[in-house]
Amino acid sequence: MMNADQNREVWKRLIQGKPLDGLGLGVKNGRLDLSGLLAPEPAVVNTVRMSLADVSTLDGITVLNQIKWESLDFSGSRLNGLRFQSCKISDCVFDECDCRDWRLWGTTVLNTTFSSADLRKSALGGVQEHRMNTFQKVDFTMADLRQTAYVSARFISCRFNNTRLNKVNFQGSAFTDCSFEGELREVCFNQRAFGATALPPNEMLRVDFTRACLRSVEFRGLDLSAVSFPTDEDHILLNDYPQSLDRLLQGLRGQTEMASKKLAAYLGVYRKWAGPGQRQGVLNKNDLLEIGGEDGLRVVLEMIETLHS
Repeated sequence: MMNADQNREVWKRLIQGKPLDGLGLGVKNGRLDLSGLLAPEPAVVNTVRMSLADVSTLDGITVLNQIKWESLDFSGSRLNGLRFQSCKISDCVFDECDCRDWRLWGTTVLNTTFSSADLRKSALGGVQEHRMNTFQKVDFTMADLRQTAYVSARFISCRFNNTRLNKVNFQGSAFTDCSFEGELREVCFNQRAFGATALPPNEMLRVDFTRACLRSVEFRGLDLSAVSFPTDEDHILLNDYPQSLDRLLQGLRGQTEMASKKLAAYLGVYRKWAGPGQRQGVLNKNDLLEIGGEDGLRVVLEMIETLHS
C-alpha cells in the first residue's frame, strides 16, 4: 500500500505523463502496482436549482490530455471525476475501482479490465469532432455501468458478464465481436445516435447474447443478422420478425381485454423499431407475463404457435 507521499507523487506524474521510475513501486502480474491510489476528489462549489434537476459546479476536476497509461494496476483505487481527452489506456487493471463520473473524448481503452468497477454517471460515449472513444478487448465483468451516457463509441471484443446495465441507452455505439451474459433490463441498442448521421452506424456484428437474459431490451433500426440470441425456455425467437409482430398486433388489437391492450402497446414499440431488413427478433416470456398476466401470456403463446404451424 502506498504512503501519502508516494500517492501524491504518483498522481502528479500520472497526470503529467511522466515515468513512475524510482518510487519504490511493486510489480503485480507484469504491471506497476498502484493499488489503492487515491485521486483528489472533485468538490461541489455551487449548486443551482433548475426546474428539472439541480446543476452543480465542481472544483478540482482532473483533466488528462494526450496522456498514455500502460501496464498499470489500479485495483481498488478511488479515481472519481477524471476527464480524458485524446488519451490511450492499455493493459491496465481497474478492478474494484471507484471510477464514477468519468468523461472520455477521443480516447482508446485497450486490453483493460474494469471487473467490479463503479463507472456510474460516466460519459463513455463522448464524441469530439467526429472522433469516438474506442474500447477494445475490455472486460466489464460485474462492473456498474448504470446511468452511463453515450452519443457513440466503439466496443470491439468486449465482455459484459453480469454487468449492471439497467436502463442504459447506448445510442449509436457500435458493437463488434462482443458478448453479453446475465440480465439486461431496459437496455437500448440503436443503429445510430439521434442526429449523428455523420458517424458510422452500429451493425451489431457477431454479438453474442446466448447466455444473456433480455428483459425489455430494445434494438432500434437494426437488422441483427449477425447476432446470436438466447435460446433458453424464457425467450421466444420470432422468424419473419416484422410480419410476425404485425400478425400478433392484429390479433391483440381485436380483443377487448385490458391485458391484450397492454401487450399490444408493448409489442407496438418493438414493431416501430424493427430494422428494415430484420429477419429475426426475440421476446421474453417474463416480460409478457409481467405486462399481460398469465392470460395475456397464454394468448400470445397460442398466437405464436399458430404462426409457426
